[in-house]
Amino acid sequence: MNDGRLIAPEHPHFSGFIFKIQANMDPKHRDRIAFVRIVSGKFERDMTVIHAQSGRKVRLSSSHKLFGNERETVDEAFPGDIIGLVGHDGFGIGDTLSTDPKVRFDEIPRFTPEVFEYFHNPNTAKFKQFRQGLDQLLLEGVAQAFHLKDTASRVPLLAAVGPLQFEVLQYRLETEYNAETRRESAPFTSVRWLPQGTPADSLDTISLPTGARFAFDMDSNPVVLFPSDWSLGYFSQNNPNLPLTSLAPPRVHSR
Repeated sequence: MNDGRLIAPEHPHFSGFIFKIQANMDPKHRDRIAFVRIVSGKFERDMTVIHAQSGRKVRLSSSHKLFGNERETVDEAFPGDIIGLVGHDGFGIGDTLSTDPKVRFDEIPRFTPEVFEYFHNPNTAKFKQFRQGLDQLLLEGVAQAFHLKDTASRVPLLAAVGPLQFEVLQYRLETEYNAETRRESAPFTSVRWLPQGTPADSLDTISLPTGARFAFDMDSNPVVLFPSDWSLGYFSQNNPNLPLTSLAPPRVHSR
């Protein structure tokens, strides 16, 4: 848990965490499945749990075990089991589900991106498929997306650990969503998160080195994109009271 305590399988309350999200498993319905590892207690279909990241109560009615393309409804499950939950768009990787409001597991850290590309949609007639597919695949964690400050561009800026992630994303957009894409390298080599809670309007008072840009991640956290290691070092040296981090802050949902 995020307070350092361990939750044993014998803990009386149900708890589990989402470790994977798979989009488009059924192309006919464009559904997405959140895979949950049960940590403690007993899972029962139709039970109501608390989604720790939002504080909302959620009814878990569509629960399955999956093997290949086959699905089997799950009525009960126990610590160590993995179940798939369908139809919950608000879930993210690392989220906690529990009947105990005090339980919240540490989120699964994401690797810091090292490559950046713009993904263009050259066929405007297929923009809906492109946008829908991209949104669903980003929720899987295939890549991260950033929105540049002071720009109205609809071209997504994507970030990943390596170029292979972009190749996978492009292939799945074209084969699963019939959305043509064109990739363009972006002039950044690193991203750093500003302190959580930094007001967006305060960014105008911060001087950036040449080529660096302010942006926001998918949870609206402010970041700085740097074109080189020198640029990153120069910014840090000139802003010692503005600590940067290579990891995004924990996700917080509105209730």
